[in-house]
Amino acid sequence: MNKPVHMEDWLKTAARRTSSPAGLGPFFSPRGVAVIGASPKPGNLGRMIVESMRAQGFVGKIATVHPKGLEIPQIHAVRSVDELPEETDLAIAAVSASNVPGLIEPLAKRGIRHLIVIGGGFSETGEAGRKLQEALRVAGKKFGARVVGPNCMGVFSAPDRFNSFFLSPRAIAFPNDGPIALVSQSGALLSLILDQMSGLGIGVHRAVSFGNRVDVEECELIEEFAKDPAVKAIGVYLEGVQNGQRFVEAARRAGAVKPVAIWKGGHDKRGADAARSHSAALSGSYEAFRAACAKAGLIEVQSLQEFNEALQVLALQPPVKGDRVLIVSNGGGMGVLLTDLCEKAGLSAPVPSGGVLTRLRSVLPEYYSFNNPIDLTGSGTNEQCVFAVEQLVKSGEYDCLLMVLLSGAAGLTPDIALLLKDRLPRSVPVVLGAYGRDMLTRLREVLVPRGVPVFASAEESVRALSALVRRFWAQKEAAVVESDPDVPPFDSFPEGWTKWIARPTDEMQTKKFLEQCGVQVPPSRPARCRDDLKTAMEVLRFPMALKAVGEEIKHKTESKGVRLNLLDKESLFKAWEEMSSAWPGKIWVEWQAPPGLDLMVGAYRDPQFGPLLLFGTGGSYVELYEDIERILLPATTGELTAMISRTRAGRIVRGIRGSPPLDEKRLVHFLKLAADWMVREPRLESLDFNPVRLYPEGLLALDAKVSFAPVSRKE
Repeated sequence: MNKPVHMEDWLKTAARRTSSPAGLGPFFSPRGVAVIGASPKPGNLGRMIVESMRAQGFVGKIATVHPKGLEIPQIHAVRSVDELPEETDLAIAAVSASNVPGLIEPLAKRGIRHLIVIGGGFSETGEAGRKLQEALRVAGKKFGARVVGPNCMGVFSAPDRFNSFFLSPRAIAFPNDGPIALVSQSGALLSLILDQMSGLGIGVHRAVSFGNRVDVEECELIEEFAKDPAVKAIGVYLEGVQNGQRFVEAARRAGAVKPVAIWKGGHDKRGADAARSHSAALSGSYEAFRAACAKAGLIEVQSLQEFNEALQVLALQPPVKGDRVLIVSNGGGMGVLLTDLCEKAGLSAPVPSGGVLTRLRSVLPEYYSFNNPIDLTGSGTNEQCVFAVEQLVKSGEYDCLLMVLLSGAAGLTPDIALLLKDRLPRSVPVVLGAYGRDMLTRLREVLVPRGVPVFASAEESVRALSALVRRFWAQKEAAVVESDPDVPPFDSFPEGWTKWIARPTDEMQTKKFLEQCGVQVPPSRPARCRDDLKTAMEVLRFPMALKAVGEEIKHKTESKGVRLNLLDKESLFKAWEEMSSAWPGKIWVEWQAPPGLDLMVGAYRDPQFGPLLLFGTGGSYVELYEDIERILLPATTGELTAMISRTRAGRIVRGIRGSPPLDEKRLVHFLKLAADWMVREPRLESLDFNPVRLYPEGLLALDAKVSFAPVSRKE
């Protein structure tokens, strides 16, 4: 149960939090709330909001506004905003959309500048709704009002016993106060998450459903909760962002001080369409969103279940200091399953050192397995299990503990919860899982109040632990990216840059510019006629390649615009004859580079998040390999180096199975060059270098495409 709130103490706290009219304080700690449109009629939206507030135990003043002065029992009713009690500092609009914009002025004149708009009928419905939402935005700005919504559930604040939800107490159980804050574009999902957290005994400090975000939006809320010392972890559900670059900055600042788990709806076109009709959210590129989350150090999840799992462990457990996992179970098969799951998640499970094994074997039966996973078998007792955990954690060889227990074994009973409560290590994060109703119930009953999450399956447990470790990796990478390796900076563009971007550019013109920037490209010559071929043979050596070059040629292989492995004069002239009929005047002859590692380097400009850089395995089957990483720009050379390491191609670059390492320094320099182009020239829309061929020494750009935004006549 929530602790009792004394009116005098609560009013002092509320007064402090509402001292700034422009802030968010009155949304969370209102002294008095006016529900506009509430009536005693059953099913009335305003009445349901009032009943929800009363059921949660809100101790502030509640008043309703209805033109007929209709009263809900024990609630003060007035006919107009002008009659509201003096202490009212928050209004909740439960009226039709057309009546909402007109509320702002009379509320502001009464000194009420915080409004929650619950109902829909705004920009999510079409042009007429967009006009209403714009009128609401303009009125709010004119009178200095802050607005949450429209089309939302509004606010839940556990310490203030306040919520603006219109759900029956029988439909939702609100959680007690706790270390989690929630930010959600969806009111329905937020309600479900709150109800589930309550059922698990996990506390939530505050939560906001902001809907169409006419004013208060995700960035401001993330920043607000990042500053709140009562919040240990922030959970965010979004269907789209309003300002991509502001989102990255707000999330990055929050992620630097506390973990932020983020779940995005609307990944593909159908989902994006649904998001648009739900909350007028422009979903944008999911790949760009993922790159933005990585840039900000957020923990991205893919489902409601994973969202809840991540928040529990991020809020309740201390930060992990590495990815070495101690796996403990009382079943051999379960240990194998946990090991497989950990490996898929990128977690390591090292074998204990000899000294630890000696201590364990001196006390425990020899048929127990101590190779990690630790298998106590079906005969392991409560005391033996806890002893083994203590010894292994004390060794300092592990960064976190993953224990999944099976009920029904002879020696290990649900009362192990009492031993674990007192003796579980506090020096490393702990994630528990349990099978069997009695075991699961007892562990949760005893350990969740102690701050230890308990999950109902091996998969849930490993996913939760993975969230902790991904937070560690994100912070580690954030520390690394500030340090630049010994890579020459790209400080200036060569002469002719402005002229180059002012006209359509084909592959060979782009390659010429690359050469001026210090990037090696294969030597080439135009091959408009047979005499051009003869001239080319005087300056180029075999083997050679023929390429069709032109803006209309998008994929050379598919359009039969390339011929490779031309080893002599006869094969060269024959291939030219065959290509020239299809591509007259557009053929070039090029020295064919020796084999190497084919990579893809690209960039594009996302309308929400700005420029992104792409890197991964290249060549004709780049889509098939699916080995592409994206990073939001600008980026340091440290970030570019980390980007390489996240790809399968990056492992080859650094040497694998006896092959020598390749020229990573030259590769990072090329990535920096492409990144600088995108950042410095806003008219540059995309870059596509595929393949870029990397060698133990050196790099060749074999193919190059760029596209620019159209240049206006004024320019």
